[in-house]
Amino acid sequence: MIRLLHTSDLHLGHRLLERSRIEEQKLFLEWLVRLIREEAIDLLIIAGDIFDTGTPPNAAIELYYDFLHLVSPSLSLGTVIVGGNHDSPAMLNAPGSLLKAFNVHVTGGAAAPAHELIILNDPAGTPAVCIGAVPFLRERDVRIPRPGESFEDRDRSMVEGIRDHYIQVAQAGVPAGLPFIVTGHLFAGGERSDGERDLYLGSLGQVGVSVFPGNADYYALGHLHRAQKVAGKEEIRYSGSPLALDFGDDSVKSVVVAEMDDSGLDAVREIPVPAFRRLVSLKGALPEILWKLNDLTAGSGALTPWVDIQVEDSLPDAQERIEEAAANLALEVLRVRYGTTGTDAEDPWGEGEQLEELSPLEVFRRCCESQGVDTDDALEGAYGELLLQAERNIAENRILEDI
Repeated sequence: MIRLLHTSDLHLGHRLLERSRIEEQKLFLEWLVRLIREEAIDLLIIAGDIFDTGTPPNAAIELYYDFLHLVSPSLSLGTVIVGGNHDSPAMLNAPGSLLKAFNVHVTGGAAAPAHELIILNDPAGTPAVCIGAVPFLRERDVRIPRPGESFEDRDRSMVEGIRDHYIQVAQAGVPAGLPFIVTGHLFAGGERSDGERDLYLGSLGQVGVSVFPGNADYYALGHLHRAQKVAGKEEIRYSGSPLALDFGDDSVKSVVVAEMDDSGLDAVREIPVPAFRRLVSLKGALPEILWKLNDLTAGSGALTPWVDIQVEDSLPDAQERIEEAAANLALEVLRVRYGTTGTDAEDPWGEGEQLEELSPLEVFRRCCESQGVDTDDALEGAYGELLLQAERNIAENRILEDI
């Protein structure tokens, strides 16, 4: 019997409204080490987005290596880590040879299919399980662009390239009789959480379960932050992110424990992750907000709650009264917004919305609409590529500033 724990989307180094999440992430990883010991887990799989950016802060990197050092002795079969769309393949792969000494196997970016196939031995040296360690597959990894191709052709080629990659991994030499586990960091269907950033805008890169080989016993997926089965199949799962990454994410956080033997998958359980810090959204008239604030301290977790407030009336002393109430409570108000009194910059379309509440894609659509430009998947896909490049440039500039 093999018992594996599947998690993903740790997003170490993530910041919420410019506040570091390192404290929460440290508490989660400490809890995870204890759980792995208590559950006698043999194999840990982390299915991508280890870090929030390709250039994470030093505190996040230190947290990552400290965790691997603490957890490795407890895992009889080791740890398998694959890169996600937020990760830098080069950064994850760099210490690969050293990490193998601790039975940690990393596939930061796409490699030859045979190199993504990992056979793990038990403590006696006997092959025990085979892993198809497939990371996030970027467009350049699975297709060659052709001049003049339509967006539909590009999308179809992308899906076919991802499917072919998985087929090649499955055909690279999976030993008969060993449990076979396949990883992925992609959108294979399922329910997204609010505030979740797309891999691509438009439909590019969105696939179905048909891309996966049919001979695996379990599929450990990452990217979607809501824990869920895919297409109703017990063996195809997103573990979801262990922490809520935005105020809009109200999903129950968990990790997945799967048990399998030579005959295949035997049982799957979701184990809830404690809420180390509550992220609370309050919306209403000022008296209602003040009343709700006083109710937040009970059962708030190890860390003080963070609160996002939207006041629907326009009393001139609202900000002062909220700050006065919060000062006497064990909580921290990160943001106060006003639903009906925004300036033109806050509500550029006059629809009772604030600019910060809209996704970049929605702002792009509104701007196009205001200029009489019709949007389609091709235009949104091109905008998405520009947005991703801009995010990479911002991350690189931060590194240069730190230097």
